[in-house]
Amino acid sequence: MDHTTEHDPIQLSLDAVTRKLHRPAFLSNLTPSRLPSRAASDSSLSPGEGPNAPHHHAEARSHERGHSHLNIVTLDDEVVDADLVLPLLQEPSADGSASAIDPSVQERLDAGFVGAREAYSKMASSFQTFAHGHQDLVLAVDFNYFGTRMVTASSDHRLKVWDKKEDSWSLVESWKAHDAEIVDVKWNGPFMGEVIGSIGEDGRCKLWQEDETEVPMSGNRFKLITNLASQTNAPFMSLDFKNIMQETWLALITRDGLLLVYEPTDQSSLNEWTSIAETWVCGNNPPERQEEVGFKVAFHKEKLPCWTAIMAGLDRKSLSLAVAAMNKVLVFRTDKTKRFFKVAELEGARQIIRDVAWANGSMRGYDVIASASKDGAIRIYELSTPRPDKVSTNMGASSNSAVVDTLSSPSMSKSRAPSGIGAGLAGASKGPDPVQDHEHGPGRISQVAKLVDELNTHQGAVWRVAFSQMGDLLVSTGDDAAIRTWKKAVNGHWLEYSEIGTTGDN
Repeated sequence: MDHTTEHDPIQLSLDAVTRKLHRPAFLSNLTPSRLPSRAASDSSLSPGEGPNAPHHHAEARSHERGHSHLNIVTLDDEVVDADLVLPLLQEPSADGSASAIDPSVQERLDAGFVGAREAYSKMASSFQTFAHGHQDLVLAVDFNYFGTRMVTASSDHRLKVWDKKEDSWSLVESWKAHDAEIVDVKWNGPFMGEVIGSIGEDGRCKLWQEDETEVPMSGNRFKLITNLASQTNAPFMSLDFKNIMQETWLALITRDGLLLVYEPTDQSSLNEWTSIAETWVCGNNPPERQEEVGFKVAFHKEKLPCWTAIMAGLDRKSLSLAVAAMNKVLVFRTDKTKRFFKVAELEGARQIIRDVAWANGSMRGYDVIASASKDGAIRIYELSTPRPDKVSTNMGASSNSAVVDTLSSPSMSKSRAPSGIGAGLAGASKGPDPVQDHEHGPGRISQVAKLVDELNTHQGAVWRVAFSQMGDLLVSTGDDAAIRTWKKAVNGHWLEYSEIGTTGDN
């Protein structure tokens, strides 16, 4: 063991979990036959796996105790932390609800999180400020897929890329990326090379690809490969990437509410892009020119959608996109023809929404989405898929809503009136719709959104929310200069269990 981690309680806990999860008895049980959605494709199975793989002794012991084999997980007669395992194995009970966790396991989990909180608090006390070297405010930061690289974007028009070296960050490249302040930046996924997307107040979205043959800090290491201009007079306000293996998509939204989704003309190259969808997300009520606006795009990052949605008919490669549009969140998915349709509107915010985030955990049986609002609240929604025999033809504003079509290479009118897919997304079709039975279209489903919690601990507006990799923790920050961490409790509510205070100088 490395001497630097010998006394690190967080690392010791992670090592303990890793030792449990790598045991053959656990791995041998993770066959597709035990996944309720059978979501793993044949091409993704390991050699020797298959739908008729035998169930092993851990499952048999749990049945002998009178429990579902998913209520608790045992390895060599030892209970494993179920919060780490259940997202992979959890299945619905007869009434459609998720299997409950055994109370004794829950007690152990609660005790574990108390210990984690104490260790986390000690770790937080050692945080240090980061000397970024920009000449103005840093407006956006993003990490690559593995967390080993970071990009910072600033009002000084520059991007900086950093590599993690042990406990510090070393500067790899710094260059002028835009002719105005840069408002958002994102790393693309790990399968298309080292690519960064940035947007600025100059009305441009630019993609930069690393050329490893160039010397670090030469100013030429990241090459401009795409330069997209805003189709309106307003600059872009948010961008996000979606990756499914070697395929990638790009979502953008402008400051006046025009949503655009692009895909590469050739998925093997990111040099040329084609627009596959566009709409005005505020419909016929665009924000006034001087009005403060809140627009944000966020793709669901996992390879597969929620398994209940797949079983209801949603395409396994469906794109799921959440769009913050002023004081509500619109949730879109694509059908089997890659046409977008709206499945939900998340309401309840009293002022503009500044951030929106999906939680990983496709196997939990429902989606979790969090929003951060200027009104000081974090709102958490659950998006579920009713069973076909329970789907109503009139499910209200939080359920499926028509989208009539998508457009390829659309020619934009400077008018704000929605048309084409815009009319469909806004629910205001310009004429007869040949696809009125959209609920019966290929891969289109109905979903129901429910506001399950509203967190008001922040003393002021909330700016950012993000979920942990497993979707069980939520981190937020706001005007009160505090970073707060939340965990879902047994009763379904999210409870704060950590707070890191910052000074006004940081």
